Amino acid sequence: AQADSDDCSTTATSSGMKVLIAALLPLARACSYVEVPFPVASEGSSGSAYAIARTMELSNIGGMVSYTIEAVPANASGGKYAFVAPFNVFHLPPSPQKVALEGMNEVGFTASALALEESVYEDEQASLSEPDAGKPTVLYEDVVRQLLMNCDSVQAALDFLASVHVVRGGGYAKLLFRKEGLHWALTDSSGRSVVVEYLQGKRVVSENAPRVMTNDPNLEWQWRNLNTHVNLSPHFPTENNFLEVDVDHGVGRVPRAVGHGWNLHGLPGDSSPPSRFVRLFYLRGYAMRAAAPTDSSEAIVLGTALLNNVFIPFGTVAPEPSPSLDRPEFTPYGIIKIPAERKLLVRGYRNTQWRQIDLAKLDLTKAQAWPLEDGSLGIADIT
Repeated sequence: AQADSDDCSTTATSSGMKVLIAALLPLARACSYVEVPFPVASEGSSGSAYAIARTMELSNIGGMVSYTIEAVPANASGGKYAFVAPFNVFHLPPSPQKVALEGMNEVGFTASALALEESVYEDEQASLSEPDAGKPTVLYEDVVRQLLMNCDSVQAALDFLASVHVVRGGGYAKLLFRKEGLHWALTDSSGRSVVVEYLQGKRVVSENAPRVMTNDPNLEWQWRNLNTHVNLSPHFPTENNFLEVDVDHGVGRVPRAVGHGWNLHGLPGDSSPPSRFVRLFYLRGYAMRAAAPTDSSEAIVLGTALLNNVFIPFGTVAPEPSPSLDRPEFTPYGIIKIPAERKLLVRGYRNTQWRQIDLAKLDLTKAQAWPLEDGSLGIADIT
């Protein structure tokens, strides 16, 4: 079946292999996403552009997962736009299968997929029996690729999603893997940012004013949870100075702050999705209050620092006893995208030096590929 709109069109297909891949994707449960604004001049007026920083967390499921960065021409994908994306490569028989969970296209539209276990897609409710049951279907693991190849803006992407049914699919994989799902952060060069979730079989679109996203629970819950950390402060703690008294044994005056960092006391430090969401929101805000980026380079610096804060070393996040394929998650790659400049930066787990792909300079009529890791640690010997 084929869906057409003014801005997007696609041919939606599914297969047993795609369903299996979709079932494996939720074993990545710790991805993080944050946007960092910086000022730009646009048509004589001041505005903001954004550096979009995200991590990918996925265990090497059964030793079957690797990564590649690829430029996909429009004539190769069958869509309207060329795009660049890091692909998760699942080495399954009879041949490897590639899935894009992240990327940016030639006009600066970007899509980021992060795990959301509580997702309930349209084929799991009564929606497919309604009058619009004739809409084409798109398997949820294929949403990023379809949007990147066919949409030029957030609005175009929303129009496309309204024209199709996003489904989980069926088959044996659905029976084996019950915890599965994705939600999506969509942005474009204008700076608009939305999150799309499928909850209880309905599409839920949220304008992403906080410009942060992680995983479960859903976005509304994460927003409300920010209210439980209002005790955090950008200021050195002096509120209790009026209680100070002198005590013996050389202790001096108490209570007083000894050392730095007490303004962040209570900031959650674990790798759970709510904790990462809170850290990214408050740390970005406090960092920008002290020194807001003045250009894209400074936004990259702050985005890098924030990604470092949610970076997961291998073995630190315990895998679930079931499913048996679950292995310790880690951060195989990080991404920074700057839609206004058509630039995408990528770094690996071993080599954390950023490498840049400038889509404005890249020949997007040719298919190209780059390895995620180059075999080195990226260390420059300056002796």
